[in-house]
Amino acid sequence: MSLGRVLIERFHPEVVAWLKERVDVVEVDPWVDAAGWEREAPQADAVISRKGQIRREHMTSGRMKIIARTGVGVDASRVDLDAARELRVWVTNQPGSNSVAVTELVFAQMLSLIRHTHEANIAVREGRWGDYTKFFGIEMAGKTLGIVGMGNIGTRVALRARAFEMDLMVYDPYIPAAHVTALGGRFVDLETLLAESDFVTIHCPRNAETFGMIDARRLALMKPTAILINAARGGIVEESALYHALSRGELAGAALDAMEHEPPAPEHPLFTLDNVLLTPHIGAGTAEASVRGEWGAAEEVIRVLEGNRPKNPVIEFE
Repeated sequence: MSLGRVLIERFHPEVVAWLKERVDVVEVDPWVDAAGWEREAPQADAVISRKGQIRREHMTSGRMKIIARTGVGVDASRVDLDAARELRVWVTNQPGSNSVAVTELVFAQMLSLIRHTHEANIAVREGRWGDYTKFFGIEMAGKTLGIVGMGNIGTRVALRARAFEMDLMVYDPYIPAAHVTALGGRFVDLETLLAESDFVTIHCPRNAETFGMIDARRLALMKPTAILINAARGGIVEESALYHALSRGELAGAALDAMEHEPPAPEHPLFTLDNVLLTPHIGAGTAEASVRGEWGAAEEVIRVLEGNRPKNPVIEFE
């Protein structure tokens, strides 16, 4: 007997087959079929979501019991947490499932920016082999990496930075300094980190405390030779201020895997700059991370539909 109706996105066939043995599965890609997602969400007992948005109106029928996210972050742009708490709908995530994937993207972006691999690839394809002198870069060894947020991802970034022979600075008001010093890093305030780092990478959640945290005033603290990476959440970096800093040469470069509005408007000013690298929120986009997150979320859904408490609740009920 089916445990209920579960709305899912496009997931690994083995995960889908396992779910179909237990529930009625409805598959909708919210980016391809937005109308289908809107139609099916209110009729679901559970939702397993990577990118799909769940709002208050999707929950008001009283049918939905759980929204299981396949990734780490759960913010208001994806799930209405206030409505879920009020309507007693469980919301879960998968801590650590994508930490390796995001960490590796951070270093890929850093290396691409400082070694100009994207531009060099274009030059070779266009027959401009002799332009190689335009692509002289800098080395990561001996440079200082500032990590904002020392959770699962930030810690992995720190460990890999050591292999690149980088110095470490960390800002995170919620961890003991010993977590940083154990890795040979310096535990500092945000202003010091921004002022003294050659690379700054952001790995904190987006919330009322962090929204707009990297604004014009704080960007002005950074070295004009510094690189800023945001593979966390859009809105933590004030994009208009970042554009002005990059366009005026007050910052050497930036890589954003997350933006305040996704997808961004076609006329976004950052699109006009050569010293910014933009990717469509692909930090968790590896085969391994996707499967880990999908299996974990699927198991959470079955756990709740069988009447049990989830393992990784994001909210608690009064």
